Amino acid sequence: MAPNGGLKKFGKMLNPAVVEDIMTWRDHAELSKLLNVLEGHLGRKAFFDTYAEAIIARHLLRHNCQVRFEVPTPQGKRADFQVTLDRQEFFLHVKRVKTGRSVRKKLTVSSRLRYLERIKRPYVVSIRWQEQLSDKQMRRLVTNAADFILRASVGDEFSVLSDEGSEIGAVRIISPWEGQHVTLAIGLPSGFIDEGPRIAKLMRRAYQQFMPQATNIIMICTSHADDVDDFETALLGDHVERWDQHPPRGRRIAHGRAGDGFWRGQRYADSQIACWFQLGPKSDELACRYWLREGYDPPEPLLRGLDRLFASQPTID
Repeated sequence: MAPNGGLKKFGKMLNPAVVEDIMTWRDHAELSKLLNVLEGHLGRKAFFDTYAEAIIARHLLRHNCQVRFEVPTPQGKRADFQVTLDRQEFFLHVKRVKTGRSVRKKLTVSSRLRYLERIKRPYVVSIRWQEQLSDKQMRRLVTNAADFILRASVGDEFSVLSDEGSEIGAVRIISPWEGQHVTLAIGLPSGFIDEGPRIAKLMRRAYQQFMPQATNIIMICTSHADDVDDFETALLGDHVERWDQHPPRGRRIAHGRAGDGFWRGQRYADSQIACWFQLGPKSDELACRYWLREGYDPPEPLLRGLDRLFASQPTID
């Protein structure tokens, strides 16, 4: 470990076993370059952006992949990794976004909120409120939230105000779900956090690094387990109510995705596989999931490889 390198500077924040593995790359024909880049970063953002790549490289090696680092493309860009696994070759493009759920506040959840879960509408509903509300204010929040949920559509949001006009809480209809009644997602007082636009921007940047006429995989790293929902929204589009479709049996409304997703229609047509993973600096495991674009039928050996590498793993928040 370099005496003044990035791994030394940020070492207390990392898993020692992971750092030990990374240090063995000094003699690796390809990953020694990644180690040198990592050691050269003394700024936090640049270091952890590259550390996310190192976590992926370690994961690939542990699954007996052959790995090349920063492979030039004909367009003058670089693919982060060229990977060969069981004679299947693909290119990985790793991007990291530090997401804003780093501070988890403990909220006292009022039993009054359970009333909302008795509302017979098949929605995931996010609700947040200011800390230290009085019982009267909480009753006001629940009453107004219930009225809103009964008439709202997917994507709608409503703020509940006090008599003085200040916000005491808010409600958002997040998405449909399989149940018959409302299910609640508890938010923070600071507001609803939507990382979708930032994630979509990284997807577009990754797409610019694609290797032509090859299998390319976009990999987005975020900080928290909850970010996977924002990743899926950025990829597939916001949940919407679709009046142009037949609803499922027993439902009056059909739901679908809006036209704002990275994969909607023919946009970014060369992108067929995308992966989300969570970077927990102290973790020794990689929490990840992957998606296949609708209509894409990968070769069976590639599908087996994707399942080995990127199938759903336990999250590590």
